[in-house]
Amino acid sequence: MTLLRDQTFNGLVLRNQDYRENDQLVHIFTDRFGIITFWLRGVKKAKSKQRYLALPFTYGKYQGTINSQGFSYLNDGLKVQQFTQIASDIKLNAYVTYLNDLVLRAFGAAKPQLKWFRRLTQASKLINQGLDPEIITNILEIQLLEPFGVAPNLKACVIGGETRGIFDYSIVLSGIICQKHWTADEHRLQLLPKTVAYLRLFAQVDLLRIGSIKVDYRIKGQLRQTIDAIYRDSVGIYPKSKKFIDQMYHWRI
Repeated sequence: MTLLRDQTFNGLVLRNQDYRENDQLVHIFTDRFGIITFWLRGVKKAKSKQRYLALPFTYGKYQGTINSQGFSYLNDGLKVQQFTQIASDIKLNAYVTYLNDLVLRAFGAAKPQLKWFRRLTQASKLINQGLDPEIITNILEIQLLEPFGVAPNLKACVIGGETRGIFDYSIVLSGIICQKHWTADEHRLQLLPKTVAYLRLFAQVDLLRIGSIKVDYRIKGQLRQTIDAIYRDSVGIYPKSKKFIDQMYHWRI
């Protein structure tokens, strides 16, 4: 058993859950140790000075004891702040909760994932700043296919290797197909060329370089349907948070 005391690390709260009467478990994505589950004793008591450590949609610098087996323990939050816009907006809340759920399912506990820690933190910051939460979520969904062990070919035609031209997406062939090979899949998704262009862009875009987002609603609809189909047929997960997002679309009708 490895016990690392008084460790300082950056972290992003992914989820909290009740544990016993006054205690909570907090799942934090850390930059140094990956996803760690911390046991906060007595944090639900009204006078607890550690209540802020269990708040959802918070990030910052923490200090605690890391245990390689069982629960770890938070001692203090050295510089912790909340994504206030996300915390107060049910729509933004839903998208970030879904992204957090995907990360919790994609990565095992206690294994450093600095690249993904930075990506998820940046995605949360962009959503909190007012950028389109649906598109930010789509970008992370596409990029998270890799750690889920799903690797659709979005770089070139899966049949002929063409990288230029007009493309569509094939669920059966798990990738894009160029126009001259469309007959290879009679059930191709028949996406607009711009939709495929966005899918290809999402696979490689750096969230740190995004300054603004504006995508036509028709394209957004096709992106959502395509990514949903990939996750349904190739990843096979459907968190409750995604079900809630799907329900939100009906609110708009």
